[in-house]
Amino acid sequence: MKYVILGVLSIAFVSCAQIKELEDAVGTLKSDLAKVQIDNDGDGVSDVFDLESNTPKGALVDGSGRALDLDGDGVRHELDTDPFTQRGARVDASGREIDTDGDGVLDSKDQEKNTPAGALVNFQGRKIEGTLSNKVAEAFIPEMYFSTNSASLSPGDEVKLATVAKMMKANPSIRLCVVGHTDKTGSERVNLKVGERRAKSVVRSLTTTFQLSQARFEIKTMGEGDLLSTKNVHNRRVEFQFIK
Repeated sequence: MKYVILGVLSIAFVSCAQIKELEDAVGTLKSDLAKVQIDNDGDGVSDVFDLESNTPKGALVDGSGRALDLDGDGVRHELDTDPFTQRGARVDASGREIDTDGDGVLDSKDQEKNTPAGALVNFQGRKIEGTLSNKVAEAFIPEMYFSTNSASLSPGDEVKLATVAKMMKANPSIRLCVVGHTDKTGSERVNLKVGERRAKSVVRSLTTTFQLSQARFEIKTMGEGDLLSTKNVHNRRVEFQFIK
């Protein structure tokens, strides 16, 4: 009987020891879990795995806690006005690519980066000399292109119109005829109206966004009457002509 009692006591002692070890292990796990859950900068990545532990509040981060900058221009993604800038391009504090000489052509595409203010340039940023005829010079003024039956300007069109506006502000005597064109889709009557809508849309932007006088513009529609290309996408456009 004595040995039975001793055996029971031994088992009880071992069980108590094991329970104590389990309790200690659980306590350690809870402590480790609490540490893993700590995220001092609140970016959703715990400090244990966070390689950038002081990310500004609201910043978008990758799995390692680093603030995202998808185009690599040095401006955090959620603050970047142009989050898909060409690699290596110089940008301002908002992430927008720089146009040093203000000719409307971004530095990364500008082959003449010191164009005089107000000069007329081509799409490469090269100055168009004044000896050119009006017809030749007109070919270098940016044109707007539209979707089928649309007169809506895209953000890219607004950038092109900024170039037109700079040219006109630097040359107060210039007046432009804004000509709307269409492709051959639809009837002539409809196309004339669509061309007019496109021209009016461009003039509206130049007079409201860029504060140019309405008196400096005339509106004309050619509809499908002056096709530029065999491809419709080239024909749905607005072009500019100098008014003598």
